[in-house]
Amino acid sequence: MSGMTIRQAVAGDQGLIAAWVKEARLDPTALHWSHFLMAEDSGVVVGIGQIRPYPKCRELGSLVVARERRGTGVGGALIQALLADEPGPVYLECEQHNEAIYLRFGFRPIAWHQAPMPLKLKSGAGQLFGRLFGFRIVTMRWDRDAHPADEGSG
Repeated sequence: MSGMTIRQAVAGDQGLIAAWVKEARLDPTALHWSHFLMAEDSGVVVGIGQIRPYPKCRELGSLVVARERRGTGVGGALIQALLADEPGPVYLECEQHNEAIYLRFGFRPIAWHQAPMPLKLKSGAGQLFGRLFGFRIVTMRWDRDAHPADEGSG
């Protein structure tokens, strides 16, 4: 990871962002390049992630790491960079098998109905969709004062 850098996305990254999110089967809404950070190694994108702004709340989302780079710290570096300037709270939704990853960065599970609107609607739909297709969606919240972002790099 020594050659990896994290940068703000630029307009020219929009197509790559959309393609990565589609391939990962993540939420394809609100994919504007200006919300994204890009992890690069020797000029090659190895990960992306965003803080998606909603009225009255913010959501960490669209976190994708190149398959061959998973487990090497790229995702963690993106999470830390995305949260670095966030005052909190920040919310996210993930499949239950990914919950432990976000716990390391100070996210804590909450009941879906505790999320602010419009995330409450999105989370409720995710819960229903998950039940229909046999997986569990977890809604989580991060608060700067309770769990600093730099605490979870381990």
